[in-house]
Amino acid sequence: MLSNTEKQRKFKEKLYKAGFRQTIIWVKRKEVKYVVKIKNREFMKRLEKLTSGWDDRDLSDLYNLFIKIATAKKEVIKLRRKEKI
Repeated sequence: MLSNTEKQRKFKEKLYKAGFRQTIIWVKRKEVKYVVKIKNREFMKRLEKLTSGWDDRDLSDLYNLFIKIATAKKEVIKLRRKEKI
């Protein structure tokens, strides 16, 4: 019978061979929940202040990132709704 350490080592080797790599992320133990609601108008005002002086390329990159995040979030919500049914 394999020890836990040996099982973990085999699992890591299997993933490395499959082309994956391990990354480590640190997160707070107590999750901070943000309950503050923000309206579109307030968001846009704050965004304009934070991005003042940026060139068109940087703004475009930021907006495309927002779109990607929103698209991914939409998919997550859709999957959660399917699970509830």
